[in-house]
Amino acid sequence: MRDLQQYWQEIHAIENGLPPFVWVIAEDCLIEVARAVAARLLHAKSHRLATEDEVLVRKVRQAEAAKKAKVERRRREGVEVVEIG
Repeated sequence: MRDLQQYWQEIHAIENGLPPFVWVIAEDCLIEVARAVAARLLHAKSHRLATEDEVLVRKVRQAEAAKKAKVERRRREGVEVVEIG
């Protein structure tokens, strides 16, 4: 019983040091999870906290993909955007 109690104390100690949502990474797979989940992943050493650069790269890629999808959707709908400058 002591081991289980110690396990949860360690999990809660990690959890208390984290913000509500955390980016973690394992094997080039970057995900955002709640701190309770992150604490268990970090304790198990299956993931690590992602760096700010890794998160920034992910957000830039997501923004580019969303922009491409929007352009493609408009193209399929027959809408063309022309910039006047």
